[in-house]
Amino acid sequence: MMKKCLLLLLFIALSAGSALAASLGDLMPERVGDMHRIQLVTGDAAQEEVDKLHGKSLPAEESVVARYAVPGEKIRPAEVWVSRVSSEKEARRQTGQMVHMMYENPRSPFKNPSRMDHGTTAVYRFEGMGQGHLIWFSGDLVYWISVAPEGEQLMLDTFCKK
Repeated sequence: MMKKCLLLLLFIALSAGSALAASLGDLMPERVGDMHRIQLVTGDAAQEEVDKLHGKSLPAEESVVARYAVPGEKIRPAEVWVSRVSSEKEARRQTGQMVHMMYENPRSPFKNPSRMDHGTTAVYRFEGMGQGHLIWFSGDLVYWISVAPEGEQLMLDTFCKK
């Protein structure tokens, strides 16, 4: 009996570890409300997009970019950017640095910064380019979502979970 319990515990531990190691692409549902995922970028291509967005190479273990749109609508797609970094401490640091740089740069296209809580998660919001931009970290993941203002709550409810 003891041997079976130990084997069961080992199986659960290995299963949990493999779930943590799952691809970030698995975090991106096919649909969010009426929006359908129209593009999923993973691997090196996703990291290249993240680096291009920031104008420099950022330390990340993995990144993913997903774009969502309502079929037939001619508005800019919502974008979800997620990077896995080395630790929660690094995720907090990168998020803080990004928010600080956006806030302090007078030439930044991002305006009207604010902070809100979504559950127990601090989310930083900026406006710019006709969209709301939502930034936060959770564990070792750093999130950035760009979406039309009316879609912000849905995106937060979908992606900002603890």
